[in-house]
Amino acid sequence: MDVNELLGRAQRLELKSRYLARSQYAGLYSSAFRGLGMEFADVRPYTEGDEIRLIDWNVSARSQSLYVKRMMEERERNVLLVLDTSGSLSFGSVRRTKFDLLVELAALFILSGFYAKDRVSLALVRSRVETFIPAAKGWTHAARLLREIVVQQPEGGGDEMDQVWSFLNSPGVPRSLVLLLTDFLVPLLPMSAFAAACRKHEVVALLASDPREWDLPPLGRMQIRNPETGEHRVINTSEAALRQEYRSRVQHRRQEMIKMLEGNRVDWVEFSTDADYEAPLRRFLESRIARRGYRRP
Repeated sequence: MDVNELLGRAQRLELKSRYLARSQYAGLYSSAFRGLGMEFADVRPYTEGDEIRLIDWNVSARSQSLYVKRMMEERERNVLLVLDTSGSLSFGSVRRTKFDLLVELAALFILSGFYAKDRVSLALVRSRVETFIPAAKGWTHAARLLREIVVQQPEGGGDEMDQVWSFLNSPGVPRSLVLLLTDFLVPLLPMSAFAAACRKHEVVALLASDPREWDLPPLGRMQIRNPETGEHRVINTSEAALRQEYRSRVQHRRQEMIKMLEGNRVDWVEFSTDADYEAPLRRFLESRIARRGYRRP
């Protein structure tokens, strides 16, 4: 793309994401991703149904009447978007590539964080962190993050993520809501660094997929290219055994990844390049609110 195309794409992305963030997802975002904790506001008389653990026993003893603490949510929080820019994201057989899909989702969360007055940071990763923009607030910062993701092109390998998890575990990265935007090809192996990152942060995985990744069409001989290594190979998709083996392998990889995520208590949601993301994202956020017993504002 030339400069004018990039500017036009950035503007269209901003307009769409601004509309969604301010209307459909404003309350959902704030309810699904709560603040890091609660801080004391004041006390009030106890009423039937109040939680016993909130009783302020010191005040109650002095006044000879039960009082409970009124707590206020610490709304401001750190939100770190970890956007995968490896070559596998360049694939898309239907409406768009997986990377285009993730960029739209990233833009929506950048602006949702902006309107919620969260501190948002961005890490662009492959096998390591290629670019990191520290957390900040305000429209100028949000616009910078939008421009940064729009100019990215997925390329290169992402065959290991040890350095990425180590980065998240480093003292320079504060405890955050980490939104991991990637596909089912990210190498999530049983490793202590990933588990430690999940314990330190609240990690949520936003996963992009394409229908052609799960099943090969019987189109005869095809030349395929690995977008991360550049390796070319000719396969015969007319062979039923080959298609079945491929289907089994990708399903196994998918199941192993989901097992890793859920084993580390990572919430995840899948988006496909052949469908809009608004409905599944809404269902995911509403489900998260219901599971955690949150109330809509």
